[in-house]
Amino acid sequence: MLTDAAFVALQTALAGRFSLESEIGRGGMGIVYLARDVILERPVAIKLLAPAIASRTDVRRRFLREARIAAQCFHPNIVPIHGVEESGDLAWFVMAYVPGETLADRLRRVGPLPADAIRRIGREIGWALSYAHERGVVHRDVKPENILLEQGTDRALIADFGIAFHEASAANALTGMHSSGEVAGTARFMAPEQALGEAVTGRADLYALGVTLYLAATGRYPYEGGSALAIIAQQSVARAPSVRTHAPHLPDSLVDAIDQCLATDAADRFDSAASFVAAFERTPDGGELPIEARAVRLGASRTKTLAEWTIAIAFASFFWVVGEDAGSLGRAILVHVIQGVLMLAAAGVALRGSETLLAARRSLKLGVAPQDVADALAPAPTSTRRPMRTVQGTAVLCSAFLLAVAQGHVDQWGLPTALESILSLMTWLLPPLMIKRSLAAARQTSGFSAWFYSFVRQPLATRVVGWIGRKTSAIVNRPIPAHAPTEILLGRAAADIFARLPEAAQRDLRALPAAAAALAQEATMLRRRALEISGEQRRLRVSARPATPRELPKATKTLDLERAAVNGRLGATIAALEAMRLDLLRLDTRITLPGTLTEQLDVVRDLQRRVDAVRDVDQILDRPSAMPAAARARRLASQPTPV
Repeated sequence: MLTDAAFVALQTALAGRFSLESEIGRGGMGIVYLARDVILERPVAIKLLAPAIASRTDVRRRFLREARIAAQCFHPNIVPIHGVEESGDLAWFVMAYVPGETLADRLRRVGPLPADAIRRIGREIGWALSYAHERGVVHRDVKPENILLEQGTDRALIADFGIAFHEASAANALTGMHSSGEVAGTARFMAPEQALGEAVTGRADLYALGVTLYLAATGRYPYEGGSALAIIAQQSVARAPSVRTHAPHLPDSLVDAIDQCLATDAADRFDSAASFVAAFERTPDGGELPIEARAVRLGASRTKTLAEWTIAIAFASFFWVVGEDAGSLGRAILVHVIQGVLMLAAAGVALRGSETLLAARRSLKLGVAPQDVADALAPAPTSTRRPMRTVQGTAVLCSAFLLAVAQGHVDQWGLPTALESILSLMTWLLPPLMIKRSLAAARQTSGFSAWFYSFVRQPLATRVVGWIGRKTSAIVNRPIPAHAPTEILLGRAAADIFARLPEAAQRDLRALPAAAAALAQEATMLRRRALEISGEQRRLRVSARPATPRELPKATKTLDLERAAVNGRLGATIAALEAMRLDLLRLDTRITLPGTLTEQLDVVRDLQRRVDAVRDVDQILDRPSAMPAAARARRLASQPTPV
């Protein structure tokens, strides 16, 4: 892992609370790192204000102020911010880590998206912007790089309110300009009024969202230019070409909504994000499927049709056989023929179903959302052109059975040859057709189709798509962070860095690996004890018969004290591991000299000598009854903290 001074400086400030793992993004405003919350053991993303601009007091204050404002937004489609902090020359905020990829990454990987994917992204980001705008927060930097698509669900979330502002924060905040005079945002996605430094409202975000969806649908920008000034000039003299020009497959409602977002005059755009979403909400017929998923729907439809014909032929076959005389050669021949036909039909259903599943796998590889593939596998039931009433359906079904039974007796009626041939053909062809038609009508009128779709087909399709998705490595775009405890990861990282050092440095620091292993072991035991305390507290709360009313609060307080002591020492132990890793990183990246760690060898050796303290902790954990909880808390709190 390449490490820079910003990584080391931020990790130094976060030691004991967060453990940085890697850089996952970098832009003009800052650097985003993947990290782990030491105590809660969860992945988080930390955005650090770029060191090059952090020295500017106005930018830094604005960054922190607006991050705190954005932290007040709680919405399923907004990446939540957990904390906003600063230390020395550093300023950062901690936000939830969303595994998956950005919309920009998706577009680079698969190209323009199908209509339903664009509709979904527009709907979910529109909801998020509507929520923020109602609270006076304008994002001002909506673009594919700031839209995250969650792995597994494909939920769209908007992130990076780093250049957002609050409309009520200050009188001079109602312009699109920084105090330095620079235009905020990315030129291709900026509304004309924002690019010119005029008053900015939520309609500027709708313009940026329109450009984003335009790019997602067509793979190109509405305005092309080599510079921000060229793009601004085009915006001022001509309206963007309709998205239909480059994406004729989009439905009219979506085309109209995107085109209206791209209006040069803000007054011509939607008055709110909620109105934008309402303009293209999915129609009752289910909307358009992505092009890549249409083969799945076609295969599913053909499989369903073939299965229905197989069932209808099976029903008719029973009455064909009944119509023949028992024990006759005709019945025996008919039975064998029907068995062969049904086996062939069943094989056709299986083959067509397998082809459909392969098409679903290909669709997932091409980036189609799992829900779209599931919808294609299990389309909602549709009514026939002329639905039968119950009485009509029953009459048709009985007529079909009578015709099938009559098939074996047509040659006994003494009819003319031509008429006999016609009737014989009718008794073979009409029964399956009538049975299929009447069964379809019965499913609709009885509500069985809707029930079967809701409780069988749709859940089954979702499960099948989920199973295919897990087996298809191509749709996994970013590996999920390891779930090992932080201390184990830090120990491994320290060992890996130590192995890269020159032999001379390894000889001078030979005590480090053992000390790091001891600290990792101690942290593991402390974490185990913290879990045990949590279990004891739960059992104490649900206990139906505490010893005495006075002992319950006393025991609870004792466990709380011990848990605080364990968590404190756990944080200190992991901070010591983090310090080791940072010193090794400095040495590995030549940020510091080998002598820095050499001077600390006495401390490292002292850490190794204190491994005996770990054995004491181990004994405490192995025999919890040998020492009262309060004494254990005092013992843990009094142990020296490694540095």
